[in-house]
Amino acid sequence: MKSYFRFLSRNKLYTLINVVGLVVSLMFIILLGDYTWRQFTIDSWHKQAERIVLVGNQDYFFMWPQAGGDIKAMCPEVEQSCAVMSQSGKIKYGERVIEDGDDKSSILLVDSSFFNIFDYELTQGNKRYALDKPDKCVITERLAKRLFGDKNPIGESVQITGERHVRIGHDDPYDSTLVYTVSAVAKNFDHTVLPNETQIIVNMQRYPQVMGYKLENYTMAYGPHGCSKVFLMLRPGANLDSKKAIIADYMSKNYYGKWDENPLTFTPLKDVMFAPQNNGTGMLKGDKTRLHILLAAVLAILFFAISNYINLTVANTGFRAKEMATRKLFGSSQKDISLKLIAESTLMVAVSFAIGLALAFALQDEAIDLFKGKIDLAGDISLGTVSVSIAFILLVGIISGIMPSWQISRFQPIDIVKGSFRFRSKMVLGKIFIILQNVVTVVMLTSALVIWLQLNHLIHAPLGYNTENMFVVSAPEGKDQTVRNLLEKMPFVEKIGTFSHTSLAGGSSSMRSIRRDEKLVTIYLIELDKNAYDLYGFKKKKDYGLTSDGYYLTEETMRQMEYADSTKEISWGGENKNPIAGVLYDVHRVNVLKGVDPFAIRITDTFNYPSFLVKTNGDKQAKAAFIDMLKEQGVPEADMEWYVQSLEENIANTFEDQQNTLKIISLFTIVAIVISVMGFIGMSLFFIRQRQKEIGIRKIMGSTSHEVMTLMLRTFCAPLLVSFVIAIPLSWYVMTDWLSNFSYRISLSPWIFAVTCAFALLVAVLSVSIQIIKAVRTNPVESIKTE
Repeated sequence: MKSYFRFLSRNKLYTLINVVGLVVSLMFIILLGDYTWRQFTIDSWHKQAERIVLVGNQDYFFMWPQAGGDIKAMCPEVEQSCAVMSQSGKIKYGERVIEDGDDKSSILLVDSSFFNIFDYELTQGNKRYALDKPDKCVITERLAKRLFGDKNPIGESVQITGERHVRIGHDDPYDSTLVYTVSAVAKNFDHTVLPNETQIIVNMQRYPQVMGYKLENYTMAYGPHGCSKVFLMLRPGANLDSKKAIIADYMSKNYYGKWDENPLTFTPLKDVMFAPQNNGTGMLKGDKTRLHILLAAVLAILFFAISNYINLTVANTGFRAKEMATRKLFGSSQKDISLKLIAESTLMVAVSFAIGLALAFALQDEAIDLFKGKIDLAGDISLGTVSVSIAFILLVGIISGIMPSWQISRFQPIDIVKGSFRFRSKMVLGKIFIILQNVVTVVMLTSALVIWLQLNHLIHAPLGYNTENMFVVSAPEGKDQTVRNLLEKMPFVEKIGTFSHTSLAGGSSSMRSIRRDEKLVTIYLIELDKNAYDLYGFKKKKDYGLTSDGYYLTEETMRQMEYADSTKEISWGGENKNPIAGVLYDVHRVNVLKGVDPFAIRITDTFNYPSFLVKTNGDKQAKAAFIDMLKEQGVPEADMEWYVQSLEENIANTFEDQQNTLKIISLFTIVAIVISVMGFIGMSLFFIRQRQKEIGIRKIMGSTSHEVMTLMLRTFCAPLLVSFVIAIPLSWYVMTDWLSNFSYRISLSPWIFAVTCAFALLVAVLSVSIQIIKAVRTNPVESIKTE
């Protein structure tokens, strides 16, 4: 290998380009490999995983805790049922308090059958008795360490205070003084769809006291940690397909919802991660589209790195052909030389893999944020992963080395002996790789641009109300007038309205259910003053005249209530009625993709729990000023996201998946361009070396530097123009397919492809121009001497 290392040391640019490209691509391969393996094997380790299903319908996985027992009683196919709910809150032992905030569901409420169905491992305690009483709890190793240190936690008492997020009805079962006895210690949750941050598992019987509400058969509730879910463990070989109609009929008669129109689903445990009903709250969510994008992007970068290695190695054939031909003179066979060259490429891949692995460990947390999924490189090291890694290194090494080995080893020793060896290349292979690289680059650039345009199109889509520079600001209890006075004094505040109940673009919601014939209609309620009504800018379709107790109904409300144009009253049930003040055009509460919702809107000046709708002049510091003001009024930092909300930001946040996709595509596009540019620079250096004599002769024969430079650029950039012919229809096909997933979308304009192709051409031209300019300015006499 001494000759190889000597070659690398003498050709530093060649070494740098290849090592950097391989290191970056292999780093992403390592991170993506662990991420993908975890995504597709979530919960597969449960012994009864094939028999466990999650109940839901086509839209969500919500199910009442008591419904699990009902289904089990109806269906002998069901061996056990288990309801699960996630919640945040405080966990206290003596003076020690654990509080992880609203973004982490540290409390898991489950039925006593939980450890009989699932195989979460206990390090202390007995699964059979761990949750057999309402006041028992199981803590994870993480919490045991934080609360008890080295002390044995079994038998100790801990207090749980659930964080209230939803209020239902007039009864208040909430209890902030619940005490539980630790009955077992479980290993930290990992590689499971249930919240991996879970700290404590408690018996479901006390859920109303922890959550602050009881789920009656006619109510539904969703909090920041999802909703109530029901798992069923079926008997061996059983399924519930034949019972769906019976269960749906029972649910329609005894529970809220249109179970005949939105049929039941029984999703296998191993499929829950990628199920469309999984919205990512209360469970880990996988995204196959994101996974496919990641895989395609990483493979593209790996292709760039390998093609650069092959391209540059073949291009530098002349520097090593003499060495290989000399080896043949000393008895080496063609096979020996080929194996040596493949071994060299494999060594480079192995070294790059080791460096990439080190970088992967260093950037693991950033990759977790980017990929939106757990990665644990250290924890996932095993004989299997090591074997796969070695096989991958060998595969990439062989692929990278086989073409250069064939090219270099084909030269004959007689050429060396006679002194007639000359190496000239038409760069056919190099041009092919340049075309393929540029096709991928243009597709990635186009994808990033189209996703960015579509995202902006969605965020700024008309929703039926105004959102620009609008904020919802809530006040601490008893400080409504103080907060309003402070808002009025802020120079960037243009207008303030007051409202209560439901806020648009996310935030709080208040609904009222009306039973109409055989169906239940749920309507969002908004009460606001004239200022807030004007700020929202609702559009009237019909105006019947506003009264003090009248409601404006949206078109969707009229449709769901089956009201005719002549209907002038809304009936809430019995004798409870209100005049209809008019009909408003439909409103999308969250974003344009979520469809329209039914609303009943009343204009009033009396509010029990008011919030303020604030219109600003667009000052970028407005939100920060609102936050600082509320901090002075005693609002804790952890609750600030609830007290100050930007309507535009709330809408943008609903497109988090698309924003993450854009971030991924943009990152990998930049990386691909950088690796591609390094390849262009390396190839241009070789290209100029081969054409140096030609350049000198042309200049002696009267060609100007500008003419020679134009000729060289035209020769080098010709493959790029071919790549555009391939890339444009391919980009159009890929992005048309992606856009088809949106009901509200942009159209693909020719200027999009023109911009991306022009940018790719500009990058390529700038990459090679330096070497060409340097060669053109070289003294022609020196160029002619070069062989």
